[in-house]
Amino acid sequence: MNETIYLRVFMPVVLVPGILFHKILNNKYYWLALTGIVCFVYLILDLVIYVPNHKHVYAYALLGITASFFMKDRVGIFSNIRHQSKVIIGLCFLFATAGKFLAPEFLDASFFKFTLSTDARFFGILSLIGDLSKDQLLLNESNLKNLVGGSMNPSDSFAILVPSNIMEIAHFLTYWTIFLEGLIGISFLLPKRFLLSKYRNILLVVFMVTTYPIATVAGFAIVLALLGFMQSTEDGRLTHFSCFFLLVFILLPLINTPFSQIF
Repeated sequence: MNETIYLRVFMPVVLVPGILFHKILNNKYYWLALTGIVCFVYLILDLVIYVPNHKHVYAYALLGITASFFMKDRVGIFSNIRHQSKVIIGLCFLFATAGKFLAPEFLDASFFKFTLSTDARFFGILSLIGDLSKDQLLLNESNLKNLVGGSMNPSDSFAILVPSNIMEIAHFLTYWTIFLEGLIGISFLLPKRFLLSKYRNILLVVFMVTTYPIATVAGFAIVLALLGFMQSTEDGRLTHFSCFFLLVFILLPLINTPFSQIF
């Protein structure tokens, strides 16, 4: 199945009735059908084709919403959706943290050393805090594309230009990422009676503000903003945090232009 056709043609046809008609939107079998389609494409087909990780989260979120519609207590649907969103966020960050501990190339900062020097999304900020210009960093990206794309002989090699302070930057980002993502995972999974749980939304805001203006991972930002919005409402009322997450979702088109690249 061509995923582009699925997203741009098939899914809108399925989603539009739910958007236009309130009765369809509140029909649990509509959600069951929608979840079945999404789980088939994003979870089952992932066994034979590549599906980005954030799309797995789409499927799990839909599973949680659909399960809520099949509860006997229909009054508690939104409360259950809030809880499901909170748990999904917590598990995402907890597994992300665990995965980093299992990756030697991440723990020794090699991942950030390579990514910062070859990924154009980071060139703006790296040229500010390092001693290489953006043009020099763009040469890394060009050489890597030529090597991977076949324009270079596979036996050829090239030296990646890196700032003299790249390891200090890479180590800081490595430890900061593990620390922040670990805190977010724990805070979202802890019961409300624990003090750290009360700061979960602040930690999530810090993550979004310090991550997405630089690293434009639009897919995960979309689902994270929606899950953050759902779990931060209180008794059906908007809070300051839910307004922030909603605003992030509305302004997400700007994420296609990394703010760091204005420098």
